Amino acid sequence: MIQLKNSFGSTYLTIEHDVQNNWIFYRWRGFIRAHEIKEGFSKILEVVSESKCGAVLGDHSSIVGPWNECNDWLIKEWTPLAVKVGFKYWAIYTGDDLFSNISLELFLFSDRSKVYYWVHVFDGIAPARDWLGMMVKKQPSISQ
Repeated sequence: MIQLKNSFGSTYLTIEHDVQNNWIFYRWRGFIRAHEIKEGFSKILEVVSESKCGAVLGDHSSIVGPWNECNDWLIKEWTPLAVKVGFKYWAIYTGDDLFSNISLELFLFSDRSKVYYWVHVFDGIAPARDWLGMMVKKQPSISQ
């Protein structure tokens, strides 16, 4: 398991390759600064690339506050890299933080004229796992 920590020593992101389910799982925690968003999403892509696993389960339920200042970077720089490393299916479990959810919506709906990968947002971890598991079973070749 990879843990990224902020300047106070608190873990703000954990990432692991769930070999049994054939996906990458990550969990954000707390208030996340712009440089942490960039570092974290870059590390997620590194794990996707190294594991050759194109299915990703993201837990955003513990994010506090907005992070939309990184949306331009996510759209213009991160998304093309995600496609390049084989990112195909993304299940995201969100929490109750209004500002975090708005940030996610602004990112996901910024340019829907192009489909880069399949994304579904869920309000529970179980439905997110179920959907991603169904995608992995339908497309066993998502591992490159």
